[in-house]
Amino acid sequence: MSSTVLLVTGATGHQGGAVINALLSRHPNKFTILAVTRDAKSVSANRLVQKSSSIKLVQGNLDDVPDLFRQARRVHAQPLWGIYSVQVSVGKGVTLESEVAQGKALIDESIKAGVRHFVYGSVERGGDDASWDTPTPIPHFQSKYHIERHLRDVTGPGKAGSGMGWTILRPVAFMDNLAPGMPTKVFMAALHNHLGNKRMQWIATSDIGVFAAKAFTEPEHWNRRAVGLAGDELTWEQLNASFSNATGSPVPVAYWFLGSVLTYMVTELSLMIGWFASDGYKANLAARRKDHPELLTMEQWLVKESPFERKSRP
Repeated sequence: MSSTVLLVTGATGHQGGAVINALLSRHPNKFTILAVTRDAKSVSANRLVQKSSSIKLVQGNLDDVPDLFRQARRVHAQPLWGIYSVQVSVGKGVTLESEVAQGKALIDESIKAGVRHFVYGSVERGGDDASWDTPTPIPHFQSKYHIERHLRDVTGPGKAGSGMGWTILRPVAFMDNLAPGMPTKVFMAALHNHLGNKRMQWIATSDIGVFAAKAFTEPEHWNRRAVGLAGDELTWEQLNASFSNATGSPVPVAYWFLGSVLTYMVTELSLMIGWFASDGYKANLAARRKDHPELLTMEQWLVKESPFERKSRP
């Protein structure tokens, strides 16, 4: 019997990679995974394909989605059943408009190709219901707001895409963006400057992968649902405790004025951290933990998955 075919964008990145890892660990023989990469000969692409014979590399990019689908058919002729969609949000040459164009094009081409289930990696913006109507002031949050609404609109009753199911996953702040070194120290200084001891939500990217795997294996249960994903919600004091328990040291943080310089110099980061302080993520942790009881807390992530040195045990 042939396996179900999934196309995963961002396959060599944090989020797409987490989706592939979750599929392989939980359902090793159920899916053929077409992993999208800009360079099939890169070290990261080679490392990825060595994980499993179920993975096939598709070289392409989201600036030309029709060609990407043609490349996918050349690699594996069986029709695509599912798509995991995530776009690069920040970086050189990336704009709100370019991200929206890529996201919408992937949705439209998936409908043309007869894809049955589309999973979109978005961002939490203030609650499962409120996020639909909350673009926020942050450009790389606004882009996801527009892509979400396009997905909902073109798959509505009577539309050409009405036969395509979908799930929107809205993660909060990534634990995986924290790492030893000055960038994290300065970011945490900026965060503390604005939030003080206000609670903030966090998610491990490995858990985003688990929820994507659930959406693909239980599509009826997850169809037309948009949910926030968070594994922990911590004040600064609680974050310090998590780091101390796991690593033996409190949150790595630079002097406060370096955080101020960062938010002064990087407008989008200033808007984002300002929104964390004024509004903030509002994912339903209790509901998500009911869906996935093994959701990692910050302390568990620090011990099990982070690059930080662990606390020595007596």
